[in-house]
Amino acid sequence: MSLQKLTAELYQLFEREEYSQCQKILVPVKIELIKHNLLVPLPSNTSTKDQLNDLKIAERILEIGTLSSLLGNNYQGFENYFAQLKPFYINDKLHSKKEIDSDGTKIISLYLLYLLSQGLISKFHIELESIYSSTKYNVEKDQYLQFPINLEKNLMEGNYIKIWKLLKNDEHALPCKEYNHFIDTLTNALRFEIAKSLERTYESIPISNCKNLLYFPQEQSDQVFENLLKNELEVEDWQFNNGKIYFNSTKNDSDLTSDNVGIIKNVLNYAEQIESII
Repeated sequence: MSLQKLTAELYQLFEREEYSQCQKILVPVKIELIKHNLLVPLPSNTSTKDQLNDLKIAERILEIGTLSSLLGNNYQGFENYFAQLKPFYINDKLHSKKEIDSDGTKIISLYLLYLLSQGLISKFHIELESIYSSTKYNVEKDQYLQFPINLEKNLMEGNYIKIWKLLKNDEHALPCKEYNHFIDTLTNALRFEIAKSLERTYESIPISNCKNLLYFPQEQSDQVFENLLKNELEVEDWQFNNGKIYFNSTKNDSDLTSDNVGIIKNVLNYAEQIESII
């Protein structure tokens, strides 16, 4: 089958959200891209208008590969396709104007969210540095790029209420529907950070207060709450007894970094607000 017919079929499968089928057809599509010298933009294939048009199609094919991998939970494929897209995004002939709210910045933002969801903060900052150093993006005005940037900033500052509002926004208020793919993972990451701060700050805390701080519903039974914490947040050393949670008090205060101190202050302030309401 020709590249043109394969591409048309790929577009149709992606439109129908048949992501596993997209992954299958992408294999022969990429072989055709290699045959036509379209898998990587080079000086030799970016000299004419027709070549640039063909490369824009190749870029869209790789974007579909990136998105279908992500939405099909193929994270290795997502990383691989994103790496293949980067030479396209930085090419001056393909992207000569400053971009805002484009397909490219959407995919970049999804990659940033992926790094945050995996706890890969160093890689996140490396990627962010390259974005800020580029002249191709209007970072401050781009709704896609601002979402993960604001999320990471609030996480580092311990602004948990703001993070919760960002994550639990109505899905129609999110910049794109693909962000929903990361909501559960990022919510667990948020709860994990709060839990670490709590156990370094308190010797014990009422279970009801802990539910509030970790954004669990009050109507949830204490036993279900305990099981969720141990299974999802790995808090094996928390002891539940008579309506209170007792933390492991053997942790060394010297382990607290300046970032942790700031986070703990925010948690304490919020805890005091909750307790005053209760």
